[in-house]
Amino acid sequence: MKKEPPGSFFYSGAAGFTIAELVAVLIIAGVLAAVAVPRLGTFGAAQDEVKLYDQTLAALRYAQKAALAMQHTVCATFSGGTTLTLTYASVYGSAICDANLMPPGGAGAPYTVVRQGSAGYTAAAPFSYDRVGRPSAAQTISLAGGRAITVEAETGYVR
Repeated sequence: MKKEPPGSFFYSGAAGFTIAELVAVLIIAGVLAAVAVPRLGTFGAAQDEVKLYDQTLAALRYAQKAALAMQHTVCATFSGGTTLTLTYASVYGSAICDANLMPPGGAGAPYTVVRQGSAGYTAAAPFSYDRVGRPSAAQTISLAGGRAITVEAETGYVR
């Protein structure tokens, strides 16, 4: 193989990296790994809470809209800090929720929100929306990670 003469464009006197350069790269990679890896462990738990928050918010808004559309009472029941189930009163004017509310598609199992991972409800009391979409009482639903969902007393607005 022919070597390029000194001063040529392709000539390089260096054959690789020095030990100091390799050690510096390894130290930087180690510091980045030490900072990033612990955060990856909490990423999944945070995502579980965000998902539960979004699903609960959507379910409660759906419950209010269903109460208005059907002109029946719709109940939101929290079980064991892990599950939200929506039911409705099958008899017009009744406050007793005795039938499962189907999800927006209308088929399949009743509308249920189930926690995933470590997320869950820490403070949530069962309540209902009357046939005009007004909740039985103002509610604050707290999630295990510190987020809260508020249901306004007079309007039923969920935020």
